[in-house]
Amino acid sequence: MPTARDVANRAGVSQSTVSRVLNNHPHVRPETRKRVLDAIAELDYHPNQAARSLVTQRTGSIGLVVGDIRNPFFAETAKGIVDTSRSYGYRVVLCTTDNQDTLQSEAIKLLRSQEVDGLIFGSVRMDDAEVLALIESGFPCVLYNRVLKTDAGSYVVLDNRKGARMATEHLLKLGHRRIAVLTGSRQFSTFAHRLEGYSEVLREYGIPVDRHLILDHQAYAADRIGTLRRLLGQRRPPTAIFALTDDYALQVLDTLAELDVPVPEGMAVVGFDDIRIAGHSRIGLTTVAQRKDLMGRLAVESLMELITARAEGRTPQPIRLVLEPQLIVRRTCGAQR
Repeated sequence: MPTARDVANRAGVSQSTVSRVLNNHPHVRPETRKRVLDAIAELDYHPNQAARSLVTQRTGSIGLVVGDIRNPFFAETAKGIVDTSRSYGYRVVLCTTDNQDTLQSEAIKLLRSQEVDGLIFGSVRMDDAEVLALIESGFPCVLYNRVLKTDAGSYVVLDNRKGARMATEHLLKLGHRRIAVLTGSRQFSTFAHRLEGYSEVLREYGIPVDRHLILDHQAYAADRIGTLRRLLGQRRPPTAIFALTDDYALQVLDTLAELDVPVPEGMAVVGFDDIRIAGHSRIGLTTVAQRKDLMGRLAVESLMELITARAEGRTPQPIRLVLEPQLIVRRTCGAQR
C-alpha cells in the first residue's frame, strides 16, 4: 500500500508539502499541487480520511445547493465548481431544491449532518433567513449568482443592473421603444436587479415603464401561447422582448415560432446568461454573458479561504466579488443581418 512518502518521492516534493496539499493549505503553488495530486492518482494513494479529519478538522467535502440543476446556467457553473473543488482535493455533494424553502432546509440539514466543511448556494432568496442565520453563525458559506437583501456574507455575482442596462440600451439604439421584459420572481436578486437596470434605462430615455409589458414567467409558463397573443394584441404591441434568462429567451423563441412570428423581423429577442446553446448557429441569441466558469472557480476559491480561516481560528472578512457583464450581439436582436 503506497504511503505519503511514496507520493512525495513520485512528485519530487517533501512529505510536508504532501501534507499541505492533503490539508488544502492555501500556500501551495498550483503546479506543485497538481504534481502531488497527479502522484496521488497514479499511486492510488488513499489517506486515512477519518484520521485526517481529526487532525485537520476538515472532511474534504463541500455542499452545493442550487434551485434547479436542469437550468443550463446552474449546470454550467456547477462544472466549474466541481472542477475547482477537485483541484483542492475536495469532493462536492450536490443538492437541488426546486426553489422551495422546505427542500432547501432539508438539504442544509443533510449536508450539515455529513459534516461538510462549507456550503455554496446558487439560488438564495433575498429574504432567506435560514441562510442568513448560517452566515451569521460563522459557518463557511459563499453565495453565487444571487445575494441576500442585507448584502450579508461572501458572494460572487455579476453586475446584474449593468448587464440589464446594456441589453435595454442596445435595443433602444436599434430603434425599439416598446420593449417587453420576461422576469422570474423578484424575491431573487438576479431578477430584481435586472428589472431595476431595465427600468432605469427606459426612464433615462424618457420612456415610462409600462406594467403591461412586464411579464411574469410563472404566468407565461402556464399559458405561453395565450400570453404572447395578448402581448401582440395590445394597441401598441412591443417590438422587442428582453428575457431575463437565456432559458426564458429560448422558450420565447419557441412560442414565437409556433405563432409564426419571425425573429428578429417581427420581434427582437434578447436573453441573459450566454448559456452554451445560445451561440448555436441556428439560434444566434443576443444575450448578456456571464463568465460561468470564472464564477464557479471564484466561489470555490472564496470558500477555501473561509474554511482555512475557520480551521485556524480566524474571523475572515467577507469576500465580495462583482463580475463585469458583456453584451454578445448575435442574430435575434436584428443588429446582425
